[in-house]
Amino acid sequence: MRFSFTDEQLALRDGAREVLEGTCTPADVRSIFDTGDVTAGRSAGRWHALEELGATSLLASEASGGLGFSDIELVGVIEEAGKVVLPEALGVHAGVAIPVLSLGEPTACELLASLIENGDVVSVGGVDVALSGPVVTWFEGRATAERVPSVHRATRFLLASADEDGVVVSLVGAGDCEITPTPSLDPTRDLGTVSWTPTAETMFANGAEAIVVIDEIASRLALYAAAEIVGLVDAMLAMTAAYTMDRQQFGAAIGSFQAVKHLLADVRVGLEFARPAVYRAAWSMANDDEAKHHDAALAKALASQLALDAAATCLQVHGGIGYTWENDLQFAMKRCWALARTAGDAATQRARAMSLGLELS
Repeated sequence: MRFSFTDEQLALRDGAREVLEGTCTPADVRSIFDTGDVTAGRSAGRWHALEELGATSLLASEASGGLGFSDIELVGVIEEAGKVVLPEALGVHAGVAIPVLSLGEPTACELLASLIENGDVVSVGGVDVALSGPVVTWFEGRATAERVPSVHRATRFLLASADEDGVVVSLVGAGDCEITPTPSLDPTRDLGTVSWTPTAETMFANGAEAIVVIDEIASRLALYAAAEIVGLVDAMLAMTAAYTMDRQQFGAAIGSFQAVKHLLADVRVGLEFARPAVYRAAWSMANDDEAKHHDAALAKALASQLALDAAATCLQVHGGIGYTWENDLQFAMKRCWALARTAGDAATQRARAMSLGLELS
């Protein structure tokens, strides 16, 4: 059995890296932090470049205008997006919304073709993960979802809600929603509260079908948050290692000190444990394996813990300069802190993985 990526998959990842490094610089990310304008660091050209690469519709079928690839290809692209702290929620759009919308047969192909042709960006909200599993927003007449990412960029929202009549997943145009920006430690995530009125026209799924969709959303949110964390930690580790070679103390680079080496080695070990778990979850999702929800939970549990540990270690090694506004470490660090809790924190996902694992056995 082959446990490595193919040359074509690696080439796609390399292409994504080239596009992202060329269109999303630290200066682009900093412009959001410095101005407080969540749209400042966003670029129509960058999103268009990702569309041209096929990253935004990687998981859509060829019949609908996508590439017809799988999560195995996309997970590497999202990892690269994490390395540059991409302001756009590519993972939510390409890794969650697009494949979930593909479940809506028999009209899925036509719907996705329309979305891709129009260049629509879809965000997801109303689903959270608790110890009991995915939970959704309750409503009376009008529903409200909190902490929805990319609210200014999205043209449509895939939103879950429930009332005494049952559970429903709605596909709502941005123009039919009331959007209130939410302050965030990481302003690049462009969070907001979205309010809408579920109707028959906006209904994407309900009842038992909606529960399946919500489970899929929850696991995909966990998987792609984990993939992004892996990229973020990889970037933070490289940045910190480079700093230890430049920073002098007692006449020597601090990277030569055994204690510093061990700190960064611990982060590397954590990264090498989390990364294969993310890849395994991507494989399970791509193959619709019965363990896909368990694998996504395990990947997110490992990645969430890694995010917190890596951010603390990298900040410690940087010392006082790591706390300054001028240091670019803050971009990846703050995204790590945010994603560590998104779609379920480490403790929640560990409990979920254990519960799902017992069911599988």
